[in-house]
Amino acid sequence: MLGLKRNTVKLVPYDPEWEKYANESISELSSILGSAAVEIRLVGGAAVPGIRSKPILDIMVGVRQFKDIAPFFPDLESKGYIRKMENDSDSKLFVYANLPMGGDNSDPERRTHYVHIVIHGQTVWNSYTAFCDCLKKDPDLSKKYEQLKESLAARFPEDRRSYTMGKSEFVRRVLRTRCDIKERSCGAVVWRKRGGRRHYLIIQNRSGHSGFPKGHMEYGETEEQTAIREIFEETSLRVRLDTSFRAEYRYLVDGYIHKSALYFLASYTDGVFRPQAGEVFGIWLLPFEDALERLDYEQDRRVLRLAEKRLASDEQKAQ
Repeated sequence: MLGLKRNTVKLVPYDPEWEKYANESISELSSILGSAAVEIRLVGGAAVPGIRSKPILDIMVGVRQFKDIAPFFPDLESKGYIRKMENDSDSKLFVYANLPMGGDNSDPERRTHYVHIVIHGQTVWNSYTAFCDCLKKDPDLSKKYEQLKESLAARFPEDRRSYTMGKSEFVRRVLRTRCDIKERSCGAVVWRKRGGRRHYLIIQNRSGHSGFPKGHMEYGETEEQTAIREIFEETSLRVRLDTSFRAEYRYLVDGYIHKSALYFLASYTDGVFRPQAGEVFGIWLLPFEDALERLDYEQDRRVLRLAEKRLASDEQKAQ
């Protein structure tokens, strides 16, 4: 039986019927969303056989971009999947449902499904799936998670927010010590000649850091396609990519996400650069020394030095 009153916490024994209901819902969502959905998965406690969980299905829909999903919200609502915009964030869109799956859906406060719409292959998708897979593979770990949930449910039976926050440190520890999450971004050092000198394009992203145009690889993209797309989205420039130059570095985020950033060289001769609304908050075309000073991270300064050295060498050979 599925369903729980909104904001309440109640754990019940795992029910094998949940998998059947989840598969039915995934099939329905897939038929509605078509190619806009890259992948749809059941996650959360109900996806882990053998442990007590809330009788609610957490289903994650991975999309390439959030704008891909916008046209489908009316069709989702017609099937009972309601978007709750106040629960949206920059990294996730939230949809709930109260469907007659093994229970009575006459209570408007009842919830049977939470649908989390996220960018496929990025941090939220990777973290949800990695944590769920870790629990499935390790019965001892899943039992410890169950014990924690039972303790929190006893303390917060009418406070779903506190219950969820109480699990966060356990989840982070599992992600940090048991999971190997890799993410990759691609971009380029964009340059052009101005007044006889090489100038480099530097952008300031939403977090306030100054660097080069780059972004996550979307599902099915090549490194080159990602770089060209991200440069255009963030700067409005159509560039010529030089893939013979490759500079890469790796870094750790939140203690468990192993990120890599790959940069090509890219040049342009015309066009007006414009910052992407809501994503890029500063954009400059600067000579080498000024660009070095504008960059925030030493890894990016190293990349810029390599790019300048390469371009200077190419120019000397051409003379």
